[in-house]
Amino acid sequence: MGTAIFMVMMVCGYWYSSHDLTTRFKFKRSFGWDVYFLVALYGCIFVLQGMFATAILWLCLLISSTVMNALPGAFGPEYHHWHMSFMNWTFLGIQGPVVVMLAFAVFFCLWRSNWAPSARLDTGGRRELYKHLSRANGVEGLIYQCMESGDLAWITLTSQRIYIGMVHTATFDTGEANNIVLIPMLSGYRDRTTLDLRVEHNYSAWYESHDLDIDAALNFRKVIMLSQIESLSLFHPAQVMAMGIHKAQDAHSEA
Repeated sequence: MGTAIFMVMMVCGYWYSSHDLTTRFKFKRSFGWDVYFLVALYGCIFVLQGMFATAILWLCLLISSTVMNALPGAFGPEYHHWHMSFMNWTFLGIQGPVVVMLAFAVFFCLWRSNWAPSARLDTGGRRELYKHLSRANGVEGLIYQCMESGDLAWITLTSQRIYIGMVHTATFDTGEANNIVLIPMLSGYRDRTTLDLRVEHNYSAWYESHDLDIDAALNFRKVIMLSQIESLSLFHPAQVMAMGIHKAQDAHSEA
């Protein structure tokens, strides 16, 4: 019986941690023993909820038996003891109340992770959730600031490749596949000697010359893995005047 309770507790904790959006962020950011304790924590919550629901069920059976015994004319002269029958009932060698408790725990877990209204967030709800959860992480906070306000982001990759553009979407809950989707405005590289930005592609000029809107510009989107980003900052047009930015001699002005 103890093994069954432990298994249901851990399975419920893992299922909820990997399916609930808010908890999944915490789960992905946990390491070592923190992962096990996080799973056990949510599993214990569901098991305790199952115990509470089973106690309410037993109380309802007790009240029903008491009422029926107090009204023998309506329910018959026999003695009713549904609450005792419930406590003595067994299923596959396991006491009935334990089976019902575990069933309640599984139901509450599925409800909270799949069927509850809070588990089905719309685009606005997800954006607010990401904004709240990203406050503790500088990179994520800056990315979602760009997504929310439309500010341009300056992204320098580990290869010293540079992209300047609008952050369209971002993913932070898929482990090694975490990435951002960027609508590029400029791309180039940093000169090894002068450290000036050498522009190779001017996407913004291409968009303007071909009368492309943001939806059409998505055809030029770049998916950048977070593991490949060396630095990230906001980009302001005034930076063009404050630092050396040159067009590469052998590059085209179009994408």
